[in-house]
Amino acid sequence: MKRFKSKKKHSRGIIYLGVFLISVALSSKFLYDHNMINNDTLISFLMNDNFGSYQNNLSDVDFLLKYAFNIDTSESIPIMKEEKEENKREDENETFRDPILYIYNTHQEEKYQSNLLEPYNISAGVFVASKMLKEYLESEGIPAIVEENNIADALHALNLKYGSSYKISRSFMESAKEQNPSLKYYIDLHRDSSVYDKTTTTINAEKYARLLFVVGLDHDNYEPNLNLATKLRSKIDAYNDTLCRGIMKKSGKGVNGIYNQDFSEYAMLIEVGGQYNNISEVNNTLKVLAKILADFIREEENG
Repeated sequence: MKRFKSKKKHSRGIIYLGVFLISVALSSKFLYDHNMINNDTLISFLMNDNFGSYQNNLSDVDFLLKYAFNIDTSESIPIMKEEKEENKREDENETFRDPILYIYNTHQEEKYQSNLLEPYNISAGVFVASKMLKEYLESEGIPAIVEENNIADALHALNLKYGSSYKISRSFMESAKEQNPSLKYYIDLHRDSSVYDKTTTTINAEKYARLLFVVGLDHDNYEPNLNLATKLRSKIDAYNDTLCRGIMKKSGKGVNGIYNQDFSEYAMLIEVGGQYNNISEVNNTLKVLAKILADFIREEENG
């Protein structure tokens, strides 16, 4: 008889827990539908209520990747693993204290295949990829910032069409530079629209989203941008010669032809994978890209 009562209490407990979880889900959906909660607020809410033990250790992107996409950003790159002691800076001049790299997305709405958090309005796109790249760069000692302003909102507010996206991102770049004079390197991160086989490669049995550099030739000082892309491509090829699709040069009618690269000789447009790649494949590539960018920047800054 006692055993029967125990089971009954246990069943009630499960029912109560189920009702609670459903209530939380419905409440979150209601808040989203009424624009009363955004991505960061939801993640903080979930962490406070269900993942309190991780609150001091996880950033928003960590949470998104670890619990939605089952990706742990703390994992090292197997092929390029180095001892921690080798990464220590002996010269204080090699430590960058202020943001030196700016990441933005002119086509901020570009998405990847995975969209596992659609009920919460969180999807896998180039903006999430930018935040991932930022974290990997900072783990390599390269302070970076990601542009948080929304391109689509700015276009709407100014009654401009999609074709004016580069004008908006240019204004964001100028503002970022004004607020952060230490910025020197600029990455406009995109994804391609090509077929899966063209934007994907396999390295050590793991799938990677392939990289593509785009260089605009319709401005007088494009050669430094082209040289930059060439140097980075060479470093990527040294890691694995299938990871980079190459350098696409764009000019003439029907294309932008500048891509804000006249803003700085260290400005670049990088396409990471395509519309059919998933966030796990993008994540694998961004780990490698961050390492290569960090090594390149240290070489440039420290001679």
